[in-house]
Amino acid sequence: MRWVFLILPIILLANPSLNKILNYPKSYYRDFWLTEYLKKSKNEKAEDIYNEITYKKSWHLKLLANRYTPYKYIYNCKHINKNNWSDYPYSCIIENGFRLKDLKKMDDEEIKSLLNYIPESKIKTEIDIIFNKDYKRSFKNLDIFYDIFLKYTPNIEIPELYINHITKDKRFRYLLAFTIRNPKLINIKKSLLNINYKMVKDKYKFELALNAISLNRNNLAINILKSKTYKRNKDKFWLYLLTKNKKYANELLNNKRLDFYTLYIYEKFHKKYKLDNIKLSNKSPVLYNIDNPLDVIKFYKDKSKVKDYYKFAKKLDNNKTLPLKALVLDKAFRYTKNYYIMPEYNLSDLNVKEKALFYALARQESRFIPAQISRSYAIGLMQMMPFLIRSFHPKEDIEQFFTAKVNVKYAKKHMKWLIKRLKHPLFVSYAYNGGIGFTKRKVLKYFKFQGEYEPFFSMEMVPYSESREYGKKVLTNYVIYQNMLGKKTTLHSQLK
Repeated sequence: MRWVFLILPIILLANPSLNKILNYPKSYYRDFWLTEYLKKSKNEKAEDIYNEITYKKSWHLKLLANRYTPYKYIYNCKHINKNNWSDYPYSCIIENGFRLKDLKKMDDEEIKSLLNYIPESKIKTEIDIIFNKDYKRSFKNLDIFYDIFLKYTPNIEIPELYINHITKDKRFRYLLAFTIRNPKLINIKKSLLNINYKMVKDKYKFELALNAISLNRNNLAINILKSKTYKRNKDKFWLYLLTKNKKYANELLNNKRLDFYTLYIYEKFHKKYKLDNIKLSNKSPVLYNIDNPLDVIKFYKDKSKVKDYYKFAKKLDNNKTLPLKALVLDKAFRYTKNYYIMPEYNLSDLNVKEKALFYALARQESRFIPAQISRSYAIGLMQMMPFLIRSFHPKEDIEQFFTAKVNVKYAKKHMKWLIKRLKHPLFVSYAYNGGIGFTKRKVLKYFKFQGEYEPFFSMEMVPYSESREYGKKVLTNYVIYQNMLGKKTTLHSQLK
């Protein structure tokens, strides 16, 4: 390996040197800083930095391609489209995959030319099937079927003869999730009704039930959910909505762990829920500085080796490590307790509702651990993205955003900006997680608040699973924190 790039000057004021970064443990934190240096480096130095990144993403290769010419061909070969496919050998198309969705932008003559250019291969077969609309050829070959239906998404009926065959592939989960949330794929949605749900794995059944509900086949949805071997809170909640059978509500009431579903049922039946307190004597020394990413990395590494979580939690008996102790106690009690801690931050400029939403978001984003960093390089207590941080033009360098004080300062601005535009805490949470553009384009159109099962059905139609579940968790947190702050509210009132 070449190490000449180690003499690079420090490119970001007050940020760690490259020498120092290379000695960090392999982590997203280390990769984040390597990426920052990759953005500024050139030629072979860029290649060396790229090779040091542990958890590479596709855009890392793009960064490298923009900085080191030999990699431009590799990147472009992996991103062939209708405008540049003829510039590359057919092996590039076959090995890296021509994007089938680009066929929608091509006219017949362009597609014929492409078919003549590519030799016999899987990708040529797929393009030929799409061009001739001969989809029945794909039903017998699952690889070809899923390539076409996940990447090109033709809205056709799948014959009953083949519908159960496609459920045997692990990619069925993606096809199902995508199909039921795409109103244009009505023919595929209807085909899914013919699946023998008793032969399908449990992990597919909830969304099969949602598909049945969307097509007014409620009895089928009930039977699908009842057939699950292990029923989650979500399943029991929907069985209660669909049947009005209190048996399912009682099962949720017996679950002491608060989530979106249990909180709703607790309120509906006027039952009190319990929040659990963490008593601190502050007798333990501070083992980890939660404002230091390297200390947080060490904490998670130590936690992964722990056999006695109760004993480990006692070592965290200090107000400065309260978020870590809450995390460990959750594990110790197998998530049967409800720890809603409220660390002190400078929130004097927020009203009660805004404070509740801030705590709701922080709990979900980082569990109140300021030096967290995500796989997408979201930073700190409120998991702010680097591009968002830079948009504020702060005087502080990015390293400072791993401290709660700085992170809170700018996260409040961003949260207020979202509140002003989206009003409702549920929509603000979707936008905080996936961006305001995603929320406006992909989410708001589903929330018509019509029908017997709204807004619950609309909430299940949010396209991305992370955002879908994130919204429920933040809204639940919001209600609980608002009550803790002395302003009475309910989940029911938030869902009207």
